[in-house]
This record gives sequence, structure tokens and C-alpha cells, in this order.
Amino acid sequence: MAGSGRRVVATALVLAIGGSGLSGCVSTQDKNARAKLVADRTVEGRKPLWLGGRSRDVYVLHVDRVRGRHGGALVVTLRNRGPSALTDVPVVVGVRGADDHRTELNGGRGLAWFQTHVPAIGAGETTTWIFTTRRALPAGRPYAVAGRADESGTPPRIAATVERAPAARRAAADRGRHAARRHTAPAAVRVLVVNESDVPQFGLQVYAVVRAGGRVVAAGTATVRHLGSRGRASARVALFGAPGNHTARVHALPTIFE
Repeated sequence: MAGSGRRVVATALVLAIGGSGLSGCVSTQDKNARAKLVADRTVEGRKPLWLGGRSRDVYVLHVDRVRGRHGGALVVTLRNRGPSALTDVPVVVGVRGADDHRTELNGGRGLAWFQTHVPAIGAGETTTWIFTTRRALPAGRPYAVAGRADESGTPPRIAATVERAPAARRAAADRGRHAARRHTAPAAVRVLVVNESDVPQFGLQVYAVVRAGGRVVAAGTATVRHLGSRGRASARVALFGAPGNHTARVHALPTIFE
């Protein structure tokens, strides 16, 4: 990564990736490297986003916009055409007005790291990353630009599935929603995430997208603070937009590789 701030995170990432020994046991060095990576992401996330130039490997295939009463989301589909997996890919998103003026939505200070970075994209893979905001999205055509990132090893596999509520609980929830129509809250989907690797995850990113009629009608993100080796957790993903009765597609992107 170019730039002093990005180099700080890159150094921590190299330590986290290269710190594990061949024995497979978790050393104090491993734990320290992971903690440093998390801390550096927190600190660097407070600074303005810096792309370091356009990525030569990551292509933005499509950007969808979702508007809701409680905010909005930009759903970005990216493909890594390079030979190696990438991590912490910087992405700037915004809206281009009728006069071609660009309004950046995530280029300022104070955003969480993964509001400006894609956690991971495997070699030759396509993934979806979502930017959310509690503010109303301006009118115009959404856009995204991917910056340069570091190469990494094969990403740990994190499985994500929509949790199905028992019929009785669903019926009770439906009754509650009908009784509280005047106090509408954002829709949400509950997601079960399972770490299928021995690599613990910190700040795991969970994404949900609802499509209907060939377009995105709702989307949202959630963070699982910690998911242990071979562990599982449940995450509630608040959705921006109007999902209706359509089923969400969910996935999780690893934030720690080794």
C-alpha cells in the first residue's frame, strides 16, 4: 500500500499473515499481530480515504443504490481479475450529478475502516461490498472506484446463511408488526455465520442484499466483533430499502487471513 497510513496497516497485515508457525498453534506473536492489525485499522479509519491510484486488478462491475426512510446504501459488485487474493481494498463511492459533478460519500474522516475498504477478494472472484449511511442519498448516478491493495493468501472460508425463525415466533412477530404499524422500524434479517477455518475473525463483515425483478430493493451490513476458530455466531443485519417478502442473499468477508 502506498502512503504512510496505508503502510502502517500493511505492515500489521504482513505480521498477521506471516506470524503463524508451521505447527498450527497460536503463539503470542500471532495474537499480538492480529491485535495490532485491528488497532491500526481503527486509527487509520479516522483519516480521509486514500486510494493510492486505481487498482490494476479490481474492476467495478456495477453499483446499485437503495434509498429508505432511515438512510441508504450503495451496493458495489467488484471482480478481482488478478492472480492473487487481495485484502483491505480501498473503495471510494459517491454520486455523479446531472452536471457530472461528483459527490463523494465516504472520502472524509471518521468512518469505520470497512465503510471505506473491502475486507477481501479472492483471486479471480467476484464479491459484493456495501456502503451504508444514515443520511439521505443525493440524486444522481452512483459510482465506485477501487484503489490499490495488498496481495494475500487464500482467504479463510466464512459460511453465511439466513436464519429461519420458527413458525410460532414468526406469527408472533407478524402480530407485533401489525400492532405497531405507526412505529415502523427498519426491516432486518438475521444471519448465521460459521467460521470454517482455524483463523479467528475480528470485526467480521456481514452483508445482505435483497433483489426483486432484477434490481436491488434492500441492502445492509453488520459487524461481528469476534468469531473464534470453527465458531459460529448470529448477526442482525438492518436493511435499508423495502425488502417486502423477498429473500435476502447473505455473505461474510473475512478480515483476518492467518
